[in-house]
Amino acid sequence: MQLTIFAKKRQTKEGKTFYNYLSTLVSRDGRETPVQVKFRDAAGQPRPENCPCNIIVEKSDANLSTREYTDANTAEVRQSKTLWVSAWKNGPEYVDHSLDDYD
Repeated sequence: MQLTIFAKKRQTKEGKTFYNYLSTLVSRDGRETPVQVKFRDAAGQPRPENCPCNIIVEKSDANLSTREYTDANTAEVRQSKTLWVSAWKNGPEYVDHSLDDYD
């Protein structure tokens, strides 16, 4: 499956910089599910400066985990999904078409 990976620059309380990788999974019925993407150490990870980028992941090289948490602001129970990737390869070049419908 082809995924478009986005990198979000974050900082710890101590000031150390790290990156979260985000993507969207599309189910067979067309529903989109936002996921955090974590790469196992052996797989390596895309370079943040190259993101957004497309990668190819075989389904056998990934698994999806779900965790429930309570939103601190609304006390609503929500779900967080994480896609764990153990192997991937570069996909076609990412081309942004988000503004094609606007002048």
